[in-house]
Amino acid sequence: MSKVNMVSVVIPTLNEAGTIGRTIKLLKKEVRYPHEIIVVDGNSTDETQEIVRNAKCRLIIEPKRGYGVALKTGIKHAKGDVVVIVDGDGTYELKDVNKLIDALIGENAQLCLGARMNGLYDKSMDIANYVGNRIVTFVFNLLYKQKLIDSQSGFRVIKRSVLKKVELFEGDMAFATEMLVKFVKRGFKIVEVSTSYKPRTYGKSKLKRIKAGLEIFKVLIRGIKD
Repeated sequence: MSKVNMVSVVIPTLNEAGTIGRTIKLLKKEVRYPHEIIVVDGNSTDETQEIVRNAKCRLIIEPKRGYGVALKTGIKHAKGDVVVIVDGDGTYELKDVNKLIDALIGENAQLCLGARMNGLYDKSMDIANYVGNRIVTFVFNLLYKQKLIDSQSGFRVIKRSVLKKVELFEGDMAFATEMLVKFVKRGFKIVEVSTSYKPRTYGKSKLKRIKAGLEIFKVLIRGIKD
């Protein structure tokens, strides 16, 4: 694929009323390719859905909650030849979206990650999340012979053609790791582009560290055995 005909941006949301409007506005401004924005909402109880409708984006209400569930639903409905995944909480540097897309195409990769670890704003990631990310990334690199900086980044760009070839089962945070494991095992090229990561300004993180950590390590070990 030498050019991008259309980009599908998939945003999973759950009670992101304070940030989703600005996220959509920035994406519409920054993405220089023809694009669609798909918001998959896990039955928010705030004004998230109303804000998305007013922003004239595609809203899909997913009755089952879970990060992976939302992304699988969004990817299924995506029409672009490139899929961008990003959170709606305002923490990712959306002006870098074209850098990720360009790297995906320019380096003939199948997946490009926005690597945050060298661009962390003050108080953007607490010590537990920072250490957890470092450990998971180290173990992933060790087991799968990779050299990633930020395996847990939720800012990623993927060729939709390869997503059709990989069946992903994880319904929550381990979805991101499952994608990496299965891409590596299929010989797909993964690249990274440095980006920044900002503190949350609205609401609380939905991450349940212990549950997510256990699920991620199960995926890592299972991938070696399969």
